[in-house]
Amino acid sequence: MINKATKEFILNNEKANPTDVVLMSQKLIDVDSKVAAHQIVSRQKAKKKLPAWYNNIDIEYPAKVPLEQSSSERAARHKASLIKGKTLIDLTGGMGVDDWAFSYSFDQVIYAERQEDLSEVTQRNFNVLGRENITVISGDSLQWLAESDVELDAIYIDPARRDKENRKLVRIDECEPNVLEHIDLFQQKSATLLIKLSPMIDIKHTLRQLEKVTDVWVVAVDGECKEVLFLVDFQNQLDKTNIHCVDLKGKEETVTFSFIHEDEEYLEVELASELQQYLYEPNASVMKGGGFKVIASQFGLKKLHLNTHLYTSDTLLENFPGRRFLINKTVPVQKKAVKKEIPNAKANLSVRNFPQTVDQLKAKLKLKDGGDTYIFATTILNNEKILVVCERVTTSQ
Repeated sequence: MINKATKEFILNNEKANPTDVVLMSQKLIDVDSKVAAHQIVSRQKAKKKLPAWYNNIDIEYPAKVPLEQSSSERAARHKASLIKGKTLIDLTGGMGVDDWAFSYSFDQVIYAERQEDLSEVTQRNFNVLGRENITVISGDSLQWLAESDVELDAIYIDPARRDKENRKLVRIDECEPNVLEHIDLFQQKSATLLIKLSPMIDIKHTLRQLEKVTDVWVVAVDGECKEVLFLVDFQNQLDKTNIHCVDLKGKEETVTFSFIHEDEEYLEVELASELQQYLYEPNASVMKGGGFKVIASQFGLKKLHLNTHLYTSDTLLENFPGRRFLINKTVPVQKKAVKKEIPNAKANLSVRNFPQTVDQLKAKLKLKDGGDTYIFATTILNNEKILVVCERVTTSQ
């Protein structure tokens, strides 16, 4: 536990440089400078990621990795809204942010963590947060699960995505524990399994590996894809999976686009013979979810090219899950054409299904970042490479 002098120092110096704090060790009385430095840097990260935790001055932040790998508070609350019941076990407890959120959706939450020191810190934090319905177990969670006779409504698992050399892992069968190897145990103990996987996961491949998945949530926070959740219902008999593309924006706003995974394979998409008045770019969660044909079908859009995930229409859509642009002009990929259209050479450049990177193209076109003009370098129906010059639409026009 953190002593009183150290805690007071942390609160009075929370904007300090942690390195400077460590170097002050000989000048500080009754203050553990290493602990203080770690808590200060952790609180700096938690201020935005975990505001409820940051606002409680008695929270103690464990080792660096769990905080960096934990869910954000917003993502944890969203996750907890997806399943409810009497009892849930989290087999990979970590810092306990997800369990804290689940404790509002379940009568009892069992937090299991094999690192004893981490589970001890987390137990104290649960007490500080007043979450009395969370039971902490330290040790091998899979062994505990196999030997337990507790009736469970749900199992939650967030397998480790780094190997012993600290290299990132992505596939479900690479992570630790390997969910596929223990699927029979999970089915024996619970009707429902919720799995959190990497935002880099191949959703199609994972659905081929994992049976009875009813729902997949692709979760982005403020436009950046953070996690992919797979819900397994062991009693499910249907051959379809719902994909939910979720963008958690700001403190409260949630943008969701849902579709049936199998529909994407069979739908036909209309390709644009020419660009219309507006350009549409799906958000990060939709791009990851892979509903490229479905979104065109649902919103009545035309796709620029089969492999270009940009869309066009003469209608301004208010509820499109992504960015909307008013097209000003299309020009060839030439410096002269760009200079004529944008005399100050300032624009926000993106490439979509295009052979050059943003940096390569900026150098070629002599473009600088900034301004209110947006340029999409892309490929259209006849494989022609063009630049779409446009402006962002943020309100109804």
